[in-house]
Amino acid sequence: MKRRLIAAILLIVILAITGSTFALAPDPVANIDISPMSVLAVDCGLTSNGGSSYTAWGSASSTVSETITVTVKLYRVVGTSTTLITSGSNTVTGTYAYVSKSATLSAGSYRVVATASGSISSSASRTRNYTIG
Repeated sequence: MKRRLIAAILLIVILAITGSTFALAPDPVANIDISPMSVLAVDCGLTSNGGSSYTAWGSASSTVSETITVTVKLYRVVGTSTTLITSGSNTVTGTYAYVSKSATLSAGSYRVVATASGSISSSASRTRNYTIG
């Protein structure tokens, strides 16, 4: 009787240890949608072309190839109010997008805002303030 009891306990222990060997394999037909991690970085600026000519620009770069739309807007700032001077956008498939718009500016305060969105990554934005003397 003791032999049977020991044999039964030993059989249960062996099955418990090797039980994971009998696990089912994953379904080879299952379609697992994996999307890559991506980071969208945005920058903008206002570049002097000499005299009163300036270029507002915006750029966006992604860590993965995707469709990127980048928009730049140039505002004149007076007190707490802003007036849109010019804007532009560009859509590119790849890892980098750039847009620029030229404007004739007088002395004052200005704001450049760049926004970008990607087909894989989320949107991002950047704002820079400038004073022309």
